[in-house]
Amino acid sequence: MVLKADLYLDRIQISKYLPKEECNQSCGFLSCEEWIQNLKEGRAHVAQCQRISPNFSYALEVVLSLDSILPVIEVTQHPVQGILGLHEINQPDAESPVLVTGNAAATQDVLMAVLSTTTAPFYLLFVDCLGHTVDMAMIYQTFTPEKLLEAIKKTELASRLNHQELILPGVTSPLKDEMEAKTGWKIRIGPYCAGELPLFMGEAWTRPPGK
Repeated sequence: MVLKADLYLDRIQISKYLPKEECNQSCGFLSCEEWIQNLKEGRAHVAQCQRISPNFSYALEVVLSLDSILPVIEVTQHPVQGILGLHEINQPDAESPVLVTGNAAATQDVLMAVLSTTTAPFYLLFVDCLGHTVDMAMIYQTFTPEKLLEAIKKTELASRLNHQELILPGVTSPLKDEMEAKTGWKIRIGPYCAGELPLFMGEAWTRPPGK
């Protein structure tokens, strides 16, 4: 029997991204939590909420359909290394955000599946953590501030950008201060689950033509 890796979909918190102003229950439910639960169970529709924008509505649609978007990732006994370095998605420019993760092939497969749902531009910086997924890299200490600095320097990342901000997976949050001190870059901690990125990026998560 094949064991499937935990992609941490249960950690996605939709409610924290919803508008905070008072709600008039235009969706027909008594609370956002009730509406979200019905969305997950297919008994409600994103369009029922009149407080969210078209881009955010699309981001929410993506998150609700992750089961059909994400690849099945099997648990492996040994790390499987993917690619390293800096890669461009959707023709990024000097203002585009930089997503940072490790070089586990499985992590990269999941991230690319999520990014395939948008036309938003990104840089992807893959740090050498010996092929460990980032959660395991934190345990084995193969994702480090030193490795991040090495990746920044090798790719000459600063020369491509008008900013110095990196977005890292939520699991790396314990290293935030140390990574900022070591690299001199601002570290923005993203979601624990890559599937939450559409909500995290919000208005920037643009819908591809025909979707």
